[in-house]
Amino acid sequence: MNPTSPTTLLFIRHGETDANVSGQLEGVTDKPLNDTGQAQAQALASYLQTAARPIRAIYSSSLTRAQQTAAALSAALDNLPVQVDSNLSEYHMGEWEGLTFEELRDEKRLWERMALDPHFAPPGGESAMAFGMRLLHAVNGIVARHPGQTVAVFSHGGALATVLALLLSKDGNRWQGYQIDNCGLTEVVFEPAPRLLRLNDVSFISNGGRSWGPK
Repeated sequence: MNPTSPTTLLFIRHGETDANVSGQLEGVTDKPLNDTGQAQAQALASYLQTAARPIRAIYSSSLTRAQQTAAALSAALDNLPVQVDSNLSEYHMGEWEGLTFEELRDEKRLWERMALDPHFAPPGGESAMAFGMRLLHAVNGIVARHPGQTVAVFSHGGALATVLALLLSKDGNRWQGYQIDNCGLTEVVFEPAPRLLRLNDVSFISNGGRSWGPK
């Protein structure tokens, strides 16, 4: 550890699931990776195994699809432990989980409502304010615990787009500028202010990935 060096976080979206293929937004519904997602996770792990700066810690959302993706990297790094943090989990859409992006946008007007009122929450779900606060709490905690280290953080499309918008644009409503494909890698260095080094790198995946947001 070199506390005088900046901390680098490698934000990684989980591999592909069947819901990603069908266009449904899963939220906190807990589903595993499909075969393509497993292959993507292995490709990511092989790529990061030879990273220029060694990865010193791995964090993951508590949802299965993120933990499975993180587990592939753990195995490639001599079983480096995966630390699970539920605050890294996807946006909780309550009764609206399983709808498509278009249904949420056009019928439920989810993002329009959240932009107008950050305290708005879908039935049984969470508000944009609560979502953003828990994500920032998780990320800020990781940065504080790992000064000068490189850390892999496995999460979800909506969660990563939101926290990157909050960190880099200071506005969670600008999430559309930070969409990440399945197993896409985004690198942010904290100096201590966050600075984007790369966004949605999928160069190591032969079949690419699927975007979380509008097609």
